[in-house]
Amino acid sequence: MIKNIFKILFYFISCVSLGAAVAFLIFKIIDVDDTGRVPVIVGKSVTEAEAELNRRKLLLSIKGKEYHDEIPEEHITSQAISPEERIKAGTEVEVIVSRGQEIYSMPSFEGQLLEDAKLTISNLEMKINKLTWVHSDSVREGEVIAQRPLPGNITGNEVNFLVSLGPYKVSYRCPSFVNMTIDDARVLAKEIGIRLIEKDGGSRVIFQQPEAGVNIENGDAVEVKLGRGWGMWF
Repeated sequence: MIKNIFKILFYFISCVSLGAAVAFLIFKIIDVDDTGRVPVIVGKSVTEAEAELNRRKLLLSIKGKEYHDEIPEEHITSQAISPEERIKAGTEVEVIVSRGQEIYSMPSFEGQLLEDAKLTISNLEMKINKLTWVHSDSVREGEVIAQRPLPGNITGNEVNFLVSLGPYKVSYRCPSFVNMTIDDARVLAKEIGIRLIEKDGGSRVIFQQPEAGVNIENGDAVEVKLGRGWGMWF
């Protein structure tokens, strides 16, 4: 009876020992499995990535830095060796590290002609996202009325512009400038929003083109010829 008990106890201890040995071997195998297997380190901080690689007997090698809109500064943006690939222990895993979002210095474009603003934007390696055109009685055609974002440091490289189409076109009959003094003609032209193109010399308008009564629009030009006028023979 006692012998049987000792036998059972012996078998029990043997089984426990065997189980412990098997467990030890399993953990060793798992540990060996991790060695040289490349983990996912994109998105992790440099410190976290280095620790993770060291645990697997691999080394971290920073090959460059780049601006990134989503991954924070000093975090990994890409890795040269794909995750789960097995490599030799001691091998370097090359990575690119984020500089964070790129900061741009946005200048003021309000009051500039759109073509001039485009040239500046190109030189700054920025771009126009959206153009909105509106009529304006106070801002000349093709001039930037407003911008978003406003001038200052920004994280993006795009800008939206509100640009003037100039005033609405208004049609009316061309007035008569003939026999007006050039000073009076200039005042009238400014009031109705047309341009005078003055020809020859003199103080009074003796001819105009187009003629009085012809349909014109604000912003159009009227050519006037100057002279001494009727009765100014002396």
